[in-house]
Amino acid sequence: MKGKFDADKPLGEVLQKWWSDLQERNGDRAELRRAETVADVILLPAFQRACIRFKPFFKEEEQWEMRLAAVLGLMAHIRHTHPEQALALQMAGNPPVVSELRFRRLIQRDRADLYVSMIRVLRMLGNKANLHDVANSVYYWGDKVKRDWAFAYFPNTPEKTSA
Repeated sequence: MKGKFDADKPLGEVLQKWWSDLQERNGDRAELRRAETVADVILLPAFQRACIRFKPFFKEEEQWEMRLAAVLGLMAHIRHTHPEQALALQMAGNPPVVSELRFRRLIQRDRADLYVSMIRVLRMLGNKANLHDVANSVYYWGDKVKRDWAFAYFPNTPEKTSA
């Protein structure tokens, strides 16, 4: 999926730099990791400071703060980057890292319920993910992202045999 947060775009570069800096700021990372909801992330000083960096990229968008809060909150859960593979592909496999049932439930979630589920998925992936794909997927969460994920996950996961 292509989006504003791609590694070769200015916003993607700012995201990469912010995440790299966050790895050195243990207190900010810990606060963001403890946030249980997107609303909790918004109230943190670390997020408010980050908004100064990111605001110029979202001048024409409404409610960008909530979507960015979800992205940055999840970034705090990523310990290692996995730039060569999209998130949906990381979830797939033989056997899949994320079960088909869990994956189906995940792609049925609306934006408001996505945050906690994504934290669980990141943990299942060993807190290793493609920063830019996570950011684009969560920020633009909707039917197109869900379709893209389904086309990436299901062909790369073995069919279940029925009993």
